Amino acid sequence: QLGGKSLYERVRANDESQRVPQGLFFEILQAASPCLILLDELADYCVGAAAVPVGDTSLADQTVSFIQQLTESVQQVPGAVVVATLPASKYEVAQSEKGQEAFMTLEKRFQRLGADVKPVADEEIYEVVRARLFETISSENESDYPKKVAQVYQAMYAAHAGEVPSEAAKSTYREQIQRAYPFHPLLIDALYTRWGSHPDFQRTRGVLRLLASIVGDLWKRRQGNTETQHLIQPCHVRWSIDAVQAALTRLWGPAYQSVAAADVIGERSNAGIFDEERGGDYRNEAIGQGLASAILLGSFGGQGGRSGFSSKDLKLACSRQGLNWNYGDGALLELENRCFYLHTATAGSLGKRYWFGTKPTLNKLVVQYRQQSAKENFGEEILEDLRAESQKGALAGATWRVIVNPAEDLPEQKSLTLLILPPSLAWDENGGAKDAIQERVRSISIRCGGKDRLYRNTLLFLVGTARGLSKLRQAHRELAALEGVRADYWEQLDEEQREDLKKRLDSARRAALEALGPTYTVALRVRGQEVESCTLSDARRTFQEHLGYVWTTLVEDEEWILRRVGSVTLESTGLIPKEGGLRLKDAVEAFLRFTDKPMVAAKEAVTAGLAQACADGLVGIGRGGSLSILQTRYCKQSVSLDPSEDGVWIIPSFTPDPAKGPWGEAPAGAGVGTGESSVASGTGSGTTSGQDSGTATAVKPGAKGTVRRFVVRGDVPVENWGELFRCFVGPAARMNLKKLQLGVQFEMVLSEGRALSENDPALKAMKEAARQLGLKLEIEV
Repeated sequence: QLGGKSLYERVRANDESQRVPQGLFFEILQAASPCLILLDELADYCVGAAAVPVGDTSLADQTVSFIQQLTESVQQVPGAVVVATLPASKYEVAQSEKGQEAFMTLEKRFQRLGADVKPVADEEIYEVVRARLFETISSENESDYPKKVAQVYQAMYAAHAGEVPSEAAKSTYREQIQRAYPFHPLLIDALYTRWGSHPDFQRTRGVLRLLASIVGDLWKRRQGNTETQHLIQPCHVRWSIDAVQAALTRLWGPAYQSVAAADVIGERSNAGIFDEERGGDYRNEAIGQGLASAILLGSFGGQGGRSGFSSKDLKLACSRQGLNWNYGDGALLELENRCFYLHTATAGSLGKRYWFGTKPTLNKLVVQYRQQSAKENFGEEILEDLRAESQKGALAGATWRVIVNPAEDLPEQKSLTLLILPPSLAWDENGGAKDAIQERVRSISIRCGGKDRLYRNTLLFLVGTARGLSKLRQAHRELAALEGVRADYWEQLDEEQREDLKKRLDSARRAALEALGPTYTVALRVRGQEVESCTLSDARRTFQEHLGYVWTTLVEDEEWILRRVGSVTLESTGLIPKEGGLRLKDAVEAFLRFTDKPMVAAKEAVTAGLAQACADGLVGIGRGGSLSILQTRYCKQSVSLDPSEDGVWIIPSFTPDPAKGPWGEAPAGAGVGTGESSVASGTGSGTTSGQDSGTATAVKPGAKGTVRRFVVRGDVPVENWGELFRCFVGPAARMNLKKLQLGVQFEMVLSEGRALSENDPALKAMKEAARQLGLKLEIEV
């Protein structure tokens, strides 16, 4: 081709013998000048030529010598130019030692006398890509379509100037978009500059090859593709394309195939699952998968080793005209929480920096442990938290006792008790079956082990809802996963991951405890024969506060529990007798036993109500062994009542007799009805009223009318033994006496024809009690 047949004849012999002509290059070039000599793929040619022997050398050696003489001669001939292409690095030649040696030798030969020239300047890459991949980029009817797209996108970036890189908001970026159309400039730049920094990646050819694969994939899927695509952006790269995936693993390592499969590619990846869960635009536009694809693209070849895209870069890479601008913010947060291999770091004014690495993040480990406990119900852990939190003390004046997970043989509860049912029993707030819970409540309410329960009106129940228990178990599952990671991987985590794990553990523990209140929002009680429910409209942050809120709701809003029994309730429950009377203890017991009556906060709720009714003249109160033997009666006056006191009766109201005179004398017949005791005598015991006698009055010893010692003796019927403590023991204990000695003598005689065995349990108990108290017990056989 150079100089025609005549010049070829001068080197024919050398060509046929495959030997370099000596001393002929200058003459031939001078005869052919001006001329341009193009040598392409010379390094690859030398790889094959190395296998062709030429005398004691090879054809590759002859070729190198040929280049040496050619380049020296070209320097001496005006108008003669040689343009040769070499790979960007030795790694692009065949991976043999001889191939790399040939490349280095050729490179040195050309560098001695030649000058390096970039085939494609950086600013020309857009035009080169477009020219090589497309015949036309717009229809004849819309020749200015690329310009319109560039204007719209640059206006969108300018409207959100604070959320994209500063150069994207400038008008010059519009020209860049127009030149790169139909590609987004960031896609070409990422491949050309970031990926192009790898020694094995051919910048121009490699970019063209990958972009061609991306375009081909989009064309094949054009019928069913639902994504908005005014431009081909980094978010449109599908890493499942063979050429793209092959380049990923060849350049950056096979481990990235697992990274892409876990977090980026397809519906089963973490990004894909997120899109499916959100649905709508997230599914149609592949918001999560697009973000993950862009992050993976930017994970390599960053300047100064700082790989990854910033949050502002990702806005540029994924935002599209006509799509909600803010979609990316929420999706990015979700990917941070979900993706196994996604790493982040602060990037100053650019926000965060995101990239995928081959080392799993803490999220990966947590997800693995979370999956291991997917079938756990965490019943014991929830019960432990319930017990610990319920023992922290009552709030809002609650008087109940709290028992978690009551057994079927729960002992009698003689005071108000809140029973928290286990998480295995869930209340369906959507109207589902509740038979199991109601049956459990009735069973505990009716039976006490193997016998009937007596105190049925002291039992309240608190049960969790199905939705609340699901969230509570989820919180415990998260906590268990984090604790598992801490136990097994603590030593393998770096310092930043340890700090993150600590914070997440603290947050998970708080979340598990704070979920108790919103879970247990249904209170139950047995009303008559039916199970009545109350669903709380709110919850509190801590379970201790929540129990206080439950108490307030049941007392003040629902009026299930009475702090004091009012006159209306006394009337409706038959405690205002018109004739006869009833024992105070029986009245109190009725509120604790029978479920047709309101619940009371404590026994004192009944006695306080009766004391007020007595003061108002609605009922009378009497003290005595029986209704027929009342030592004291009260009506229309204050009276102190002890719910455990024997010998106190509720009687019909009456009109009290006149009160005592100013000197303590009483009118005739005033012994009953004024609050005085009718058992007073001249033994020095004085008189006793319904109120405490108080402490002894201090007087000078030896003064007239003083008492230094007194003794009370006599026989007391069994039914009046309670009066001894009220009238004598209690007041004497408050007199600051030098000595108070109590003596007892019980004489118990069996009726005719009856006898006790020496092994009788009651008799044996008396013997033991007498021994412990130092009493003498005499037995007559």
